[in-house]
Amino acid sequence: MKFLRSFTTALLLLGALGTSLSAQAQLRLTRPDGQAVTLSAEQLAALPRETVRAEAHGQTLTVQATPLAAVLRAGGIAPPEKVHGAALRQVLLATAADGYAVSFAWGELDPALGGRQVYLVQNGAGAELKDGEGPLRLVVPADARPARWVRQLQGLTLISPP
Repeated sequence: MKFLRSFTTALLLLGALGTSLSAQAQLRLTRPDGQAVTLSAEQLAALPRETVRAEAHGQTLTVQATPLAAVLRAGGIAPPEKVHGAALRQVLLATAADGYAVSFAWGELDPALGGRQVYLVQNGAGAELKDGEGPLRLVVPADARPARWVRQLQGLTLISPP
């Protein structure tokens, strides 16, 4: 009986540890050549943040968030700058844990062209995301609807069509 109690306790502790580890924020960034880098929760938390205000579903959200350009740079992807020519065909695909995916035209993210501001919100790093939203979420304040506010963000892939 004592063995059974100890075994059950060990299983519960392992389960809790597994849940804790799986909830850690990680973000995989993939370049057009297929090379990928995974940024850990610690690496993401060390990136610069700024206060972001955005409206969604009639509510105002105010959080500390990292500009997408800083995230891309940390993952070895040069953020768009003075995009022209073939680079205008590039697309950034943001993918969630449930398979939901949205895209951003590379030119749209160029401050000198589209100027679209996109931010990464990390649970516990200046923001408290609701259950099912984190540990990572994109926020696009200027979008009329929050359809590209990807919850449970897992990856960013830069695609270069032929």
